[in-house]
Amino acid sequence: MSPMVKSYLSKFQTSLKALPEEEMQDAIREIESHIMHGIQDGQPEQIILARLGDPKKLAKAYSSEYISQTNPRSFKEVMSKIGFYCTAGLLSIAVVPILGTIAYGFGFCAVIIVLAGIIRTFGATWINMSIAPGYEVPAVWSFPFALVVASIIGAIAFVSWKNLKNYLAALSDRYHSMLETRIRG
Repeated sequence: MSPMVKSYLSKFQTSLKALPEEEMQDAIREIESHIMHGIQDGQPEQIILARLGDPKKLAKAYSSEYISQTNPRSFKEVMSKIGFYCTAGLLSIAVVPILGTIAYGFGFCAVIIVLAGIIRTFGATWINMSIAPGYEVPAVWSFPFALVVASIIGAIAFVSWKNLKNYLAALSDRYHSMLETRIRG
């Protein structure tokens, strides 16, 4: 076995330390067997290891599988799993697309509004800017008006993007917390 494969397996094993010994050894044997079969089939080690991906992420996948296949030991663990799956699955179906659409859609619109303000300032009469029905923004005020409107829309986009980022980070933290509690508990 080459030093590169040994290093990969060592990082994988280190990342599996929280699993019970028997589960950890099974996972290591499975990955080692996969690597050896690939080498026997004539595949380069670099390609095999690249397909397996980062050993830490692979170890997290094994840890997740272990947790999902084991039965919760307490009422708290049952409620934790239910809460996680509800927020990760059901709530995310609505939250992620809505915040993502607002963030990127409004961000794009803010840029377009600024461009429209610049173009209208230089005499493009086909661009309409109205404050209210019957009150058109004068052409010389098009750019400042566009900046104000784009700032408001851009702020909404930024807040949505930050909330989306925070939601995904909280979801990830909760997932890791649940993993650690389950493995160490």
